[in-house]
Amino acid sequence: MGFPKNLVSSFLFLSGATALVYELVWSKYLANVLGNSGQAHSVVLATFMGGLALGAYVFGRTADRVKNPLAMYGLLELGVGLYALLFPSVLQVLSAAYLSVAVKVPDGVRVVPKLGLAALSLVVPTMLMGGTLPALVRHFSASLAHVRRELARLYAVNSLGAALGVFLAGVSLVPALGLSLSAKLAASLNILLALGALALARKHPPALTQGQGAPADGAAAEDGDSLSYPHAAVRAALLGVALSGFTSMLYQVTWIRLLSIVLGASTYAFTLILTAFILGIGLGSFWLMTRKGRGDLLRLFAWLQVALVASVCMALPLYVRLPYLFRKAQFMMNRSLDTWPYFQFLTFAFCCVVLLVPTFFMGAAFPAAARVATAKVAEVGRQLGGVYLWNTVGTITGAALGGLVLMPWWGMEGNFIAGLVGHLVAAGVAFAAVPSRPAQPVRAFWPLGIGVACGLLFLLPMRGWAVALSGITSFRMREAPPETYAAAVSSFERSIQPLFYQDDTFATVLVGELKNGHRFMKLNGKVDASSGLDMETQILLGQLGMLLHPRPPENVLIVGAGSGVTAGSVLAHPVKRLDMVEISPAVVEAARLFKAFNRNAVDDPRTHVHIDDAKTFMALAPLQYDLVISEPSNPWVAGVSGLFSRDFFRTVDQHLTDDGILVQWIHTYESSEEILKLVMRTLRETFPYATTWLGPTDLILVASRKPLTFDARQVAERMALPEVREDLARADIHDVFGLLAKQVHSDAGQGEFAGAGPINTDDRNLLEYAAPVAFFLQNQETRVHDERRGPDGGSRLWIHRYLQEHPPTAQQAAALYRNLDRNHALNDPLLRGAAALWFSLAPDSLEARLALANTTLAQKDLALAESVLAPALDQGREDRHFVSAWLRLVTARAWASRTAWTPVSGLSEAVALGQQHLRAHPEDSELTKALAALCEVVPQDCNAPGPTPTVAAPGAP
Repeated sequence: MGFPKNLVSSFLFLSGATALVYELVWSKYLANVLGNSGQAHSVVLATFMGGLALGAYVFGRTADRVKNPLAMYGLLELGVGLYALLFPSVLQVLSAAYLSVAVKVPDGVRVVPKLGLAALSLVVPTMLMGGTLPALVRHFSASLAHVRRELARLYAVNSLGAALGVFLAGVSLVPALGLSLSAKLAASLNILLALGALALARKHPPALTQGQGAPADGAAAEDGDSLSYPHAAVRAALLGVALSGFTSMLYQVTWIRLLSIVLGASTYAFTLILTAFILGIGLGSFWLMTRKGRGDLLRLFAWLQVALVASVCMALPLYVRLPYLFRKAQFMMNRSLDTWPYFQFLTFAFCCVVLLVPTFFMGAAFPAAARVATAKVAEVGRQLGGVYLWNTVGTITGAALGGLVLMPWWGMEGNFIAGLVGHLVAAGVAFAAVPSRPAQPVRAFWPLGIGVACGLLFLLPMRGWAVALSGITSFRMREAPPETYAAAVSSFERSIQPLFYQDDTFATVLVGELKNGHRFMKLNGKVDASSGLDMETQILLGQLGMLLHPRPPENVLIVGAGSGVTAGSVLAHPVKRLDMVEISPAVVEAARLFKAFNRNAVDDPRTHVHIDDAKTFMALAPLQYDLVISEPSNPWVAGVSGLFSRDFFRTVDQHLTDDGILVQWIHTYESSEEILKLVMRTLRETFPYATTWLGPTDLILVASRKPLTFDARQVAERMALPEVREDLARADIHDVFGLLAKQVHSDAGQGEFAGAGPINTDDRNLLEYAAPVAFFLQNQETRVHDERRGPDGGSRLWIHRYLQEHPPTAQQAAALYRNLDRNHALNDPLLRGAAALWFSLAPDSLEARLALANTTLAQKDLALAESVLAPALDQGREDRHFVSAWLRLVTARAWASRTAWTPVSGLSEAVALGQQHLRAHPEDSELTKALAALCEVVPQDCNAPGPTPTVAAPGAP
């Protein structure tokens, strides 16, 4: 019987794997209908877990009565596989019914139809899944002594299979095959498992009805655990598994948030977090299976709760150091496609450091408590189903309260404390119910003192750790991290003043202010908005659609609140209604701290804020919008890539007026040409006409069903509105010329760049898995075939015809240069072109001369730089900016001519000129760097009295 037993165990391992494939796939399917909000996630998780518990309870009773539980297991697996094949069709029918009902239900109670859709779509397969473990436990448990060993073994096997399933689904299957094919593959495996189990059940029928054989004495002696516990102990065990279910989900919600802040909230990170979580549970169950002692399992359960408390408390000082440690580990890696698997291994290692020990104790605790509550072999299925039901009551409560109520109420810190209290209560109840407990209360409950002491010792000194965790997290720091964790915290405390911190269901939001007064907003550790470098993008996102629309838009929708600056730019125009949909309520509160920059947009009477997932809101939106502006987070963040899918764009199209416009943001940094082409192709499949604006790091796509024609007079009139003019001035855009200079692609140019290729869909979300890889590679120079750099001078861009009728003035050219100088690298040909235009229109301007010299120096065109600077050397001696440029030119020419046989000398005059200005302006960092670079070439000329440059000189060009 050894071979069939191991073979059947492998069936349960594989069915555990398919179950997690289904959970991942079906959750994504439902998210496309219900949205990616925290409420939707909790509804799906609760119904999934509830169905498993109901199945364990119902089919557990059946398992006690059937003659062949293995055959029952096979039929259950067959039902799961067949339903999985039908799931997309079932969901399509139920989704149509949901949308027809939900549109008539107020926002606040839409959770009811959401719960109905999730329950109706998941109750059948999850009940079938829930019945598989009780069936096999009943199949293998010929005696009470076998129950403990078999329950722990099968629970371990199922959990380890689930860990493998979620890993393969999240890292390999879904990225390669998409949702539909992944589910079909899992369904095929389920059907094969069913056929195998049915064949084995027929070939190896049970020798006698389960439970009728008396346990052998040897079996009882082997385990030392065949005793039947009193009712008080059983009740304590059931309460324990309920509290364990509650705390496990509470921790899962909190650990996912914590590790998302540390590792980045990509879909890969989410997969690895779940893998480590389930792996720890499986290893704990496996350990319990191999344990040979005769100890009381209820006492063991209580000790495991105390150990769990101690493990979490002692790990807390490590948690706050994780962002620093992860950044330090990343910094040592070479970022390439070859090292991407190693980065994933590093991510998984960090997940295991946080999760493996506490989840190990969780995994051992559940089967220990379950064994206490299973007193009769003949009723093991029913009793095990009851244990699952109690555990799931706690699980559902933990998932719902942990994310929807407790996280917004007291945050990550409070969730950990609540979880620790739950474990101590479970341990106390278990110790009190142990049949063989000591008579003295002190001796019976002294282990609880260990847990309380750990809490006091580790939690009290760590108050406020969550703010520091978010503050020191940085996903885009490319310089070496500080030497120590203390230095990282000190740097954060010196340079940033936290103004706002809040954990909500969807995100952890931090608003900080720098010493220069700029404010930024972090979501889950990542900066998503600011009043500094992001201002131009935020302003133009709001202004472009309002200015280019064929008529003044009246009803506008913005997807993603951010800092509210984009909403403020829209409200600078006379719109009637602005709907702003934001998934995180904390973001809306944080946006109020930017009211000096966003024109108090959140509280403007025309603004209507909706806390919801954008796809769900759009599907149910009753209005037709003239303009939709989509500014979600980066697509490498889990769930965001769905806002760049064909399905979302089609939903937007259904809610736009005939002449409506969609304005879509996407970034070029930490991206690739393939990703940008994918987004543009996907957009243009629904909106055949689109142009690209802004650059170089952020792109704004302006899309429509009909070709947009540019009316210079109409745009000028709208730009002349006082509030609009003031708003655009913050982005250094003062006229139509400055606006048109931001066009990157014409309609034809964007189409040529996008080319032919795959489309991003909800079923095959290519972007969700490509974007995190691009983020890891951190490519900063993604080419988009900018038509402004083209050989024809951008003849298809609107600015080409505009300049023929409106030649620019020197003032306009100066404004263009200053605007481009904000975000473009100094060696960017666009910046040099703007400087050349300015200099050609204002040859007597020292500032224009300097602009052209700086850009040509950056491109190492020394001859042109000298021809620009030399004629004005006498005039420029009094200007430190001119002197700085001159020193850079002298240094570059010296490096170009110096060899071992021709040492450079005779530059003492240039050195003296630099030292003279540096004495007058010691704070000028550019002058300091220029003089330091020159002194590296001619150190002998730098011995004259004067301040010594302290900035490290650059190496030779």
